[in-house]
Amino acid sequence: MAVHLSSKGIRIGKGQSAIDAMKQIVPHWIHEKIEDPSYVGGFRYARNCKCSECGYESSFEKKSCPHCGVKMYQID
Repeated sequence: MAVHLSSKGIRIGKGQSAIDAMKQIVPHWIHEKIEDPSYVGGFRYARNCKCSECGYESSFEKKSCPHCGVKMYQID
């Protein structure tokens, strides 16, 4: 299911951050955080990432998902 952004923009609910609203609409790669006290920040990221649209797992980020074909965006 590909989501298209309209010219109207993204609606942000009360008490919701802009990043959380974007993550619900904009296709992106999801990196899982793993708790690890031996790292400085207390966590590390898993090697693989998942497509937010179809759940396809990839070993690295690509410009589009090889499984569903949706164009990916970077959300920081």
